[in-house]
Amino acid sequence: MRVWNFKSAFWTVSLVVTSLTMQAQQPSQKEKLEERKVQLQDEIEVANSILKKTQKDKALTLSQVRALDKKVRARQELIRTVQTQIQNSDREIRRLKNDMARLDGEIKTLKEKYAGMLREAQKRGTPSSALSFVFASEDLQQALKRLYFLRQYSGFRQTQVEEIKSLQAEKAKAILALEAEQGRKRQLLGQELAQKQELVSEKSQQEAAVAKLKLKESQITTEIKKKRSELQKLEKQIQKIIQDELKRQREAARKQAEAQNPGSTTNSSSSSTSFALTPEGAALAKDFAANKGKLPWPVERGIITQNFGENPVPGTSGVTIKNPGVDIGTPSKSSVRTVFNGEVSTVVRIPGANRVVLIRHGNYFTVYSNLDEVFVKTGDKVNTKDVIGRVAADPETGESTLHFELWMDTNNQDPKPWLGR
Repeated sequence: MRVWNFKSAFWTVSLVVTSLTMQAQQPSQKEKLEERKVQLQDEIEVANSILKKTQKDKALTLSQVRALDKKVRARQELIRTVQTQIQNSDREIRRLKNDMARLDGEIKTLKEKYAGMLREAQKRGTPSSALSFVFASEDLQQALKRLYFLRQYSGFRQTQVEEIKSLQAEKAKAILALEAEQGRKRQLLGQELAQKQELVSEKSQQEAAVAKLKLKESQITTEIKKKRSELQKLEKQIQKIIQDELKRQREAARKQAEAQNPGSTTNSSSSSTSFALTPEGAALAKDFAANKGKLPWPVERGIITQNFGENPVPGTSGVTIKNPGVDIGTPSKSSVRTVFNGEVSTVVRIPGANRVVLIRHGNYFTVYSNLDEVFVKTGDKVNTKDVIGRVAADPETGESTLHFELWMDTNNQDPKPWLGR
């Protein structure tokens, strides 16, 4: 009998712990989905603001089509997010209904037991009968046992009443929670329908825009050639800046080593594509690498309109353009901010890229291009989210796009996996 009780208690505790764990995890998932939904809605709003700015009295541009494409993809993900919320809501409703059914069963069982106890009490008669039951004992010890039994019996009946009340209160809470969840599900279904309607309209706009671009494919091809040339110039300029920084770093490390060990010689055949870091630079690089996936965006609000690597050009037949970083569409005159602590390596103007700021983080570099105003100079120490300038707007189209790159030594990286959200 003891073994059975132990096993029963063990499984009861296990189920309670599992239930509490699931309940603790569920709000976290709800919060993440809601947070992602807000982010996607913000991306759509940013895309709308960009399109509103650039479409007014302007000819259709590649950036507009990319913004439309981004908006459609964000809308599709938003619909998927809402659908996931609906699925979670369905699961929660089923769980609450199961809880209510369980509570109904427990309440029914307790009421039946309580009714049985009342019937037993009626059989024994009035309180005077209970006293007679005690006084009819053969000796004092038996009388005390009978008195103890009656007290325990009375207390147990009171406990049964309290348990029934507690379960009824729990059921009332479950009913309220169920009604609230059902209301939430109705709201989510309404959101899903509205988003799907928006998506149909946006897809039509996107298809119409691509069709218009196809009518001027030769012009687009010419623009792409010009853009490729600008990106190649920017990449070469950045590589030269980094190579110069490599030389400076190696010289600083050599002098530091000689100062610590006079008369020692350093290896002069070290690679020209890797850094000889000072202890401070190595620590900074380690911190930078540890924050992969958590770096803040270089603008407060923006959407990636062009990814790292080869990107297909809308309105053309198989034409692509290689991007050494990411292009981030932003509202006009957006502030540009650093993604991590570091030191400004250079501020330079490059044709086709406006002003460019390059910041060193040990052997990592972040590059911020197409700035109209710059608020820092070479050698300045900067902290995470420090404002270093403003994004330039195209004088003809009104487009405001930040070109952002990330380099490790002399190798450029895809910045997207490094950024948060």
